[in-house]
Amino acid sequence: MESLRYTFLVFHLFGFAALLGGIFYQVRGKDPVAGSYMVTSAVIQLVTGAGLIWTRTSMDLPVPHAKMGVKLALDLLVAVAALIGMRNRQAWAFYAVATFTAAAAVVAVVWQ
Repeated sequence: MESLRYTFLVFHLFGFAALLGGIFYQVRGKDPVAGSYMVTSAVIQLVTGAGLIWTRTSMDLPVPHAKMGVKLALDLLVAVAALIGMRNRQAWAFYAVATFTAAAAVVAVVWQ
């Protein structure tokens, strides 16, 4: 079960890296827009985050429910903003994805 938890963790970090890498790449351009890779990465974040909570619960490890609730809300906001941005091709959705992704990273690292 421990190896499954680490697998979820690695893919969770891959999803975050894909989101953040795409954001940094597009910021250099003239018209940054949310793409399908952002939606895919956001879904990966949601699925692997749920998997991480599931494995921690099944292993009787502590789960900070308040932190996980905030992370879930931020990940849902990332997914919704990315989906809206992919369909409407507007810059505000790209910046919303970037802001919510950064906020999720801060919550993950700072909140103990």
